Amino acid sequence: MALNVQQNVLLAPYTTLQIGGAADYLCEVSSTKELVAACQLALLTGKPPLILGGGSNLLINDHGYRGWVLLMKNKGVSLQTDTSSKETLVRAAAGEDWDTLVEYTVEQGLCGLENLSGIPGTVGAAPVQNINAYGATVADKITSVEVYDYVNDKVLIFSKTECQFGYRDSIFKQAAGASLIVTAVTFSLAPADKANLAYRSASQSIEHYLKEIGITEPTPLQVRAAVLEARRNIGMLLGQFNSAGSFFKNTVVSAAVFTQVEAVVMEKYAELSSRLSPWHWTLNTGEVKISTAFLMECSPFNKHTYGDNRWHQVVGISPRHSLSIVTYAGATASDVVSFVEEIVAAIESIFNLTIESEVNIIFEK
Repeated sequence: MALNVQQNVLLAPYTTLQIGGAADYLCEVSSTKELVAACQLALLTGKPPLILGGGSNLLINDHGYRGWVLLMKNKGVSLQTDTSSKETLVRAAAGEDWDTLVEYTVEQGLCGLENLSGIPGTVGAAPVQNINAYGATVADKITSVEVYDYVNDKVLIFSKTECQFGYRDSIFKQAAGASLIVTAVTFSLAPADKANLAYRSASQSIEHYLKEIGITEPTPLQVRAAVLEARRNIGMLLGQFNSAGSFFKNTVVSAAVFTQVEAVVMEKYAELSSRLSPWHWTLNTGEVKISTAFLMECSPFNKHTYGDNRWHQVVGISPRHSLSIVTYAGATASDVVSFVEEIVAAIESIFNLTIESEVNIIFEK
């Protein structure tokens, strides 16, 4: 089998941050057989392969990757009716573009993924990150994930339970899943039904967008259009900025910790609280999810850290969304990491909270 392998390939063009040094080897993988063969060669270097999809949630070392980078290009989407639930099982290969899949399911009259429209990346990344947006979480629609375990040389099918999904998390991001590469994902989607309009924020209520154009009972297609418009307004569509999307997770804390945070907000940032409410939500666990974007608006690093006010002229915050770190010409991975460290330190200083990155940072010496 002849593999499509290139040597000493600059990785920056393969990432949405437009940052990253060269890989020793870059191999495009179009099938599971090619993936197996590429992994066997990659392991001869003594380093695990680095898997690359859309490059939208990734910050790669300025020195690149001293090993094999596998670019997932396997394609294919199939539909099958589940005779027991009457729902449609949609199986999509990992290399499929995520938003193209969402568009396809909506066009097929299926609902369940429309609130996740406009998220850059590939299908294979969806369960890894357990992508979440506008009141929807992809884990809720996943029935199984097909993976290749390159350490044990096995193709396995993981059930939803085995995927160990959590908030922006899964087994595929943990040590236990380090050798697992997603090759396909199966979703269970219902015929078009009542829209999910539960999401509320100060600026991104999907229901608000729909009501503005006179729609109270939207179809999945109309929800998708509203989500895309919302994402466009906050600069989160692919190509609007050199960005990895939301760089930080929202922050989940105990009720007691939230009381302390709220006291700081009411004392120092009451006007922002009023203007940007809601910025926190009580979960069914009793914990409270806090908008990290709101915390950043209270800090020196917010939507004004842009243009002439950008950090060291090369990194900033999107003027449309505080969670989005954007890069300029000349930015390096080291610049981004230093900027992130300053942001984390500022939030800790103000609120005594540690915010977490959701971006996969490949930063070896």
